Amino acid sequence: MLQPQGKRKGVAALHCKFRIKPWIFGILSALVMLFLIQPKVCASESSEEFLYNENIYYQINERDEIVITRSRASVTEACIPAAIDGMPVTEIQNNAFTGRTRLTKVVLPDTVTKIGDYAFFQCSRLDEVVIPETTQKIGWGILAETPWLVNQPEGCILAGNRIVIGYNGSSTSVSIPEGATAIAGRAFAECESMMSVSIPGSVREIGGLAFTGCSQLTECTIPEGVVSIGEYAFNWCVALQKVEIADSVASIGNHAFVGCSSLISVVLPKGLTRIENAVFCGCTNLKKITIPSTVTDIGSDAFYGCVSLNEITLRSTVLSMGDGAFGACTGLQRLTIFNNTCKISDTEETIAENTAICGLRESTAQIYARNYGRQFELASPLPGDMDENGKAELCDASSILMLYAQEAAGVISSPGAYQALAGDVNGDGVLDIADASLLLKKYAESAAGK
Repeated sequence: MLQPQGKRKGVAALHCKFRIKPWIFGILSALVMLFLIQPKVCASESSEEFLYNENIYYQINERDEIVITRSRASVTEACIPAAIDGMPVTEIQNNAFTGRTRLTKVVLPDTVTKIGDYAFFQCSRLDEVVIPETTQKIGWGILAETPWLVNQPEGCILAGNRIVIGYNGSSTSVSIPEGATAIAGRAFAECESMMSVSIPGSVREIGGLAFTGCSQLTECTIPEGVVSIGEYAFNWCVALQKVEIADSVASIGNHAFVGCSSLISVVLPKGLTRIENAVFCGCTNLKKITIPSTVTDIGSDAFYGCVSLNEITLRSTVLSMGDGAFGACTGLQRLTIFNNTCKISDTEETIAENTAICGLRESTAQIYARNYGRQFELASPLPGDMDENGKAELCDASSILMLYAQEAAGVISSPGAYQALAGDVNGDGVLDIADASLLLKKYAESAAGK
């Protein structure tokens, strides 16, 4: 079904609405990013909060653990105990000490496992910090704009469980230390000297905005072992040309590569299930990308403005396509949609107006093309290619035989529209043993060099 038409929302709309004016695109991106990173400090006291040491507030979570929530402007030292009233202190919440200009010292106990975004951001006198190795999660820019961060030795700055939280230096080639477990949000933000970065396999997460604004970074390999890439991670890396992402990566955050105008090639992980909103928005030099068979959803503005894309095939596994997913892709000559019930956002901007849409008969792709006066072509799957890997093989013949056997045994089986079409090798409109036999014959001839 086509999704109902609605207003475009979020940062992606700001990025893409003014795609025809790149300088406006840049200004808006900067403004949006400035708003995004600004911490929001709670100003009112809550009845659920308690006061510790006259200037630090905390709450008790559902696990009877202490969470430090905020602080008074008068705080000068934050030497947090391991427990309060017999309950362990396990977390420092987002922005808990943001902007506390009198704060000079922070000591956290071994019980703390998580520090939230911007926890000590802009503490302009903070020059003594102790973060235990037990801390497993560290948010964005926890010590940004503090003397402590500035005064660290040259190179990568690690805290907690060997998490990279910042970088001091001007090297063109940066090597993240072996054994580092994560790259925190904004760790390398605006590192304009960096041209290449080496990430060890010990890293599991790359935080949001981790490399944002690294304007000289040209190439990056995400190694096996990394499981997630945060939102805006490589935002506005305008020199980035090539990215290889290991198959261990299960999620790539929204806007991760937005504005990477030099990006030509991307290898996506085979296990990716969703292409998030505006991930490649504004990647004007992106020429080719293969959507893995595991992807089920393509978010809004995912490829908006990718003017160099020429042809894209969406397998039958793709269930939905958001507003502007392929909008303003002026070079996209053909978009093939093999899922006949794919939910295509019902707006003109979802697919570029000059793109020929290929799909199955009476599919949502054909309905979309008809509704918006777009060119439509009937898609022709490779005969026998049941798994959509571009080849007709023994495993495809086995799939046909399995469906035939299930039907013969009275087991209800309903192959998708794509599989029914691809499996009908002899074109008689029936999926049966004759199709499997013909496919096996063609495979044998091919294997024999005929």
